[in-house]
Amino acid sequence: MDEMKSSEEISDGLFSSLGMMVTDASLAGDEEALEAAHEGLRRQYGRQRRLRDGQGDAAAELRGRLLGLIDVTYWALRRLPSALQLSLDPTSHAARFLVEVARQPGQSNAQLAARLDVDITEISRIGRKMVDADVAWKRRAWRQNAWDITPRGQHYLEESGLRRSEPDPAPLPRPQLGDFEYFAGVKVRPGRLSGVVTDARGTAIARAQRDLEPVWNADAAVTVLAAFVHDLLAETPATRAPADAGRVGLGVEIGGHVDAARGTVVYAPNYATGAGWTGFSLAEPLRRATGLPTVLENDANALAQLEETLTGPGTGRTDAAVILDHGIGAGLMLNGRVHHGAAGSAGEIGHVVVRSDGPLCSCGNRGCLESVAGTDAIADEIRALTGRTAEGLDAALALLSNDECRKYVEEVLGRTGEALGIGLSALINLTNPDRIVLYGPAGLVSDGEFESARSFMTAVHKTVRKQAFSTAGDDVTLTAKPYHDEVGALAATAVAMRRLSRDGR
Repeated sequence: MDEMKSSEEISDGLFSSLGMMVTDASLAGDEEALEAAHEGLRRQYGRQRRLRDGQGDAAAELRGRLLGLIDVTYWALRRLPSALQLSLDPTSHAARFLVEVARQPGQSNAQLAARLDVDITEISRIGRKMVDADVAWKRRAWRQNAWDITPRGQHYLEESGLRRSEPDPAPLPRPQLGDFEYFAGVKVRPGRLSGVVTDARGTAIARAQRDLEPVWNADAAVTVLAAFVHDLLAETPATRAPADAGRVGLGVEIGGHVDAARGTVVYAPNYATGAGWTGFSLAEPLRRATGLPTVLENDANALAQLEETLTGPGTGRTDAAVILDHGIGAGLMLNGRVHHGAAGSAGEIGHVVVRSDGPLCSCGNRGCLESVAGTDAIADEIRALTGRTAEGLDAALALLSNDECRKYVEEVLGRTGEALGIGLSALINLTNPDRIVLYGPAGLVSDGEFESARSFMTAVHKTVRKQAFSTAGDDVTLTAKPYHDEVGALAATAVAMRRLSRDGR
């Protein structure tokens, strides 16, 4: 696979050698080798699509051969003996999947993908394998899969030592300041509040949403937020004593320039015309109103801290989380610490100018990345080109299936994906990160599920490869994850966990 990655042309000899090795691994039941080949082939197929799209029959034949080997490794993995006889590697995705499902039954594909930091298609593949082994099963919960462990799976975890059978833990002692049993997180949008309550392990135990009227001053913001937090905690019997600051910590996240150290909203132009959520202290007044230790953070910085919580500290590593929403921002984790900059505005790639003659941005400049490639900008441009009155991004992206509109939607997705790729390339060239996680609407980032996302992400990847300096584009792992408001609220709880714990950073 390494030779294939470094070769401009893939020779017949390389295909033959890999085919023989896959055959040997299949006969030997070597799951590790088969998974390595399967994942490497999938990456190579994506690379060849980016390099050779539109290059005719030879390129199509090459991709066909790769797909053939991908199918061989897929079916070889499906036909391996039951996982109960395989003794799963505790660090493998399959073992972590099973442990995570046992820890919190009912999680969806997207939630498991976020927990395990893998692509959602990998969760589908592992899930099929677990179902075949009768160690897990899935059911439909509204429009999503929900995963549960079977008695056989629970038995396997206990017998293998992956998870020991233990009695329910004894109640925790009354915590001192900094030791919390629960965390509440609130995502603030211009027109909606979303909240979640988790226990100290990060398991969500309550959720709520509320429409938000325009807020013009600090007093009104504190009043509205405090009432929402009170109602959110009232949904959870264990947290109905919010004044007990030793038990519950509160995190709030908002898009825009946030001074996290002082707990102030410095500048949030997307939230309202005029004053809006701009220029006032929020964390300390909210602490007084709720009785809860409170921290405030920018939305992208909160996502970066959520990723650090999910994957564990990456000592000596640079990671970034990018949020593609109405606005666009980046959160940077340098050696396990979030990088805020001199006054909290680090990572504002949404206000990097990518088109000097572009549309007017909410910040007052023209052609900022978010005014070109933010979700509102994409939907507006699709409506303008197609002449259709599609309400919202999903409706605009759905016009891709309309023959009369298709070419216009593809044009917009290609152009805006290129713009985002320019912004990400600037981030990559400046910070040389090991990993970037792109959070955005499923219709733009879930390229395994939506044609619109395939068009958009193809343009993103192509531009990053073209514009990243030297080997920086190859050095970074770019992962995309679907984003919704509950993810933002969970990110706020992750900030509270890190900042309010004894050793939080």
